[in-house]
Amino acid sequence: MKESQARRNLIARHSGEHLHDFAQILIGLHGRMECEFTRGSGQITTGTLAIAPDKEKHLFCGLSDDSELLVIDLAPFDPYIQALEQSCNLSFKDTILRNPEFITLGPAFLPMLEFAARQLIKSDQQNHQSRDQINCQLITLFITQLCQQYSATAIPDSKHHRLNITKLNSYIDLRLSNPPSNLELANALNLSESHFYYLCQKTLCQSPQQYMLSRRMHRARFLLQNSDVSQAVLAEDLGFADASSFSRAFKRYFSMTPGNARKLKP
Repeated sequence: MKESQARRNLIARHSGEHLHDFAQILIGLHGRMECEFTRGSGQITTGTLAIAPDKEKHLFCGLSDDSELLVIDLAPFDPYIQALEQSCNLSFKDTILRNPEFITLGPAFLPMLEFAARQLIKSDQQNHQSRDQINCQLITLFITQLCQQYSATAIPDSKHHRLNITKLNSYIDLRLSNPPSNLELANALNLSESHFYYLCQKTLCQSPQQYMLSRRMHRARFLLQNSDVSQAVLAEDLGFADASSFSRAFKRYFSMTPGNARKLKP
């Protein structure tokens, strides 16, 4: 792929696995979609997005008939993207596109999504030059927003220098069946989302979603080895779409299947 592009993608209830040599930003337009990365999983709904770095394998599964994404494909050597990097004074690959992550967009962002969806419909009816202009317009809009959010994480909040891990763990454990977003976790700790993300990286050396996956996986292993609950029930209780999704995540995390873990009962 030589040029970056913005496009709509109707997932519906389809599922599959992707691996690209370019990064993607996956933004929820309608419905719900499950997305799994090597180091975490989450749902993309209206007003949330997922960062898929280049060469990062990810599985997707549409959870409703109207599941639709706004996808931004970022070509590695696109001169336009390089110009944006210079404008934002950031290397995207080393910052906003470095790790898989799920991000909740603020309410002010929703009108931008509606605008983008309308523009993409309009671009299908116009000539190549007009489509290129709309493409640049939308990519600039969303990349700039992500750059602003990333930059905010680099500015510590002087009022909150420490992460309350006890409170964080308690909130996560109460929501294992319905894993919270970064914004919900931040609100529970009375922090801004950007500063909460900063504190997680600084204190835990992990993103919030990676840390939450760790809590879910260790809870899964405990239940496998100390109860007879089925994998299907475990998957539901721990917020996975189905037993297969749970099994894949467990194997990636512990390098063994849930069945083999169960055989290691203490």
